[in-house]
Amino acid sequence: MPYELKTSPDEIQLLVSSPDRAGLFRDTLAGVLEAVYGAALPEGKNEGQVVPVQASAGDDDALLVELVHDVLRAAREEGGALRMPRWFAFDERRVTANLPIQLPKVDVRPIQVSGAAVETGEGGWNARVELLPRVEA
Repeated sequence: MPYELKTSPDEIQLLVSSPDRAGLFRDTLAGVLEAVYGAALPEGKNEGQVVPVQASAGDDDALLVELVHDVLRAAREEGGALRMPRWFAFDERRVTANLPIQLPKVDVRPIQVSGAAVETGEGGWNARVELLPRVEA
């Protein structure tokens, strides 16, 4: 599996490895969606609805944090469960994607992103994303 979720009562840590940048972002979103829904989603109905998510930042660490933040927001607000996008669009300091919405809505774990670190090396791309329980105001 390209990602690993480590869960404790205080946090969820997502570790991701990929040979390329696009794969890193894709696999990070797969892990985040599993964390927010508690497991892989069962099959459901898709009526062609999508929700756009995006991030704009100066480096890949901040881009990943902002993208995860927007995905978590969309998971809370949308009327269905989010699925993986078919593609990501990368621009200078910006990433966007359209996530399909599957019906019916499923329960969302209240979490928020607290940080991310991205590293590149000879073996490819690696990321660590830290998720914390979301405190409602």
